[in-house]
Amino acid sequence: MKLIDFKGKTAVLTGAASGMGRLAAEELARAGAAVVMCDINGDAVAEASERINSLGGGRAFPLAVDVRKFADAERAAALAMEKTGRIDIVIPFAGGYEPRMCNSPVPFFEQPVEVLDWGIDVNLKGAIYFARACMPAMVKGGNGGVICCLGSTSGFEGDAKGAMYGTAKSGLFTFVKGLALAGAPYGIRAFCVTPGPVMTRPGMAGMKTLLDTQAEPQELVDYILYLVSENGRCVTGTNHVMDCGRLTMKPQ
Repeated sequence: MKLIDFKGKTAVLTGAASGMGRLAAEELARAGAAVVMCDINGDAVAEASERINSLGGGRAFPLAVDVRKFADAERAAALAMEKTGRIDIVIPFAGGYEPRMCNSPVPFFEQPVEVLDWGIDVNLKGAIYFARACMPAMVKGGNGGVICCLGSTSGFEGDAKGAMYGTAKSGLFTFVKGLALAGAPYGIRAFCVTPGPVMTRPGMAGMKTLLDTQAEPQELVDYILYLVSENGRCVTGTNHVMDCGRLTMKPQ
């Protein structure tokens, strides 16, 4: 296996102020990449970026964005081009289970429309917007590129309360196929990494899996970085499940 080296590369990440988005930004920068860190929490993403810059390695550039707005995705792409002149990697981490994020733990048929919109806009359209905003720079740059979307086993399972979460995630499974087809002539790869329970919060510990365990954030980020590196050069248009066997336990 080649050592993972991102020197000279630029990555654009959403949801980068916390959790796996922040961890991925830190790991990419440690391996030499410049990282454009996007998050709706401007103060938190500025703090995360400052920490990365204090450690040396790759540079970090924070940006407060709302992934539901295409203009904000365009601002992120513009910042990457202004600061580094290229975009090589796009990883839209921003997302969330709409009943929890919007404090609306009711069945689908009682969900307010604004909660439904949030579920689709953040989990699906956010990834679409950032791919659309960043891909032209990849094409024009002529150096290829990688777009990694984040799925969920809910995209196979469905959910009675967070129906939009599963719908959005299943949409990403097909979206990366379209991206792969559009990007292949320019050396641009696209794929989806689909986790089951990841220990980003205590509630994940209660989710059952075949292996009776849950993934640690570092394990998922390591897998993503492997795939977006040159080690994953043959991977495109596909969905990669890392769920500790959760989907094997029940019909899909």
